[in-house]
Amino acid sequence: MNDLVMIELDRFLHESGGLEKLSPVLTRITRTLDESPNLPQAWEPLPDNFFGEPLPGGIVSCWAFALRGGGKFTNERHPNSWQRSIGVRGSALFEVYDQGRWQPRPVAVSGSNLAERAVSIPPNVWHRIAIGPETFVSLSFHTAPASELIEETCVGDDFANTKRRLYHA
Repeated sequence: MNDLVMIELDRFLHESGGLEKLSPVLTRITRTLDESPNLPQAWEPLPDNFFGEPLPGGIVSCWAFALRGGGKFTNERHPNSWQRSIGVRGSALFEVYDQGRWQPRPVAVSGSNLAERAVSIPPNVWHRIAIGPETFVSLSFHTAPASELIEETCVGDDFANTKRRLYHA
């Protein structure tokens, strides 16, 4: 993986005890998903000071996600943020729309190489995700503050017909 910020984030999580600090959050969102069979996902933004020190590479917000096994999520993009996602449990197939077609970016926690466990998505790039058979737990890091992160979705595959909202709203 040639995304230096992603490399710094991965190192930060493993060397600063970040993954251990996340354990109660990940337990909480996974429990929410398990107790609510109609929810496709459970998530929460982490407080700004969650890790006790600034995140590397201009990252200003982090979100923890639990996505139900077998789920498929629609096309979306973040026009005001670079998204970097690192898998914590399970597997998923991210697809990134690049050079006029969907490019697969599989993410599996069992991978030892960072490129197998993470995906980096520049601002304004369409992406979608299909979850493996088990719940996929991941961290999503953004260059936009949680209160300002914009999510844009499209109707079907019509990139000209979109809806925009603040993600945190």
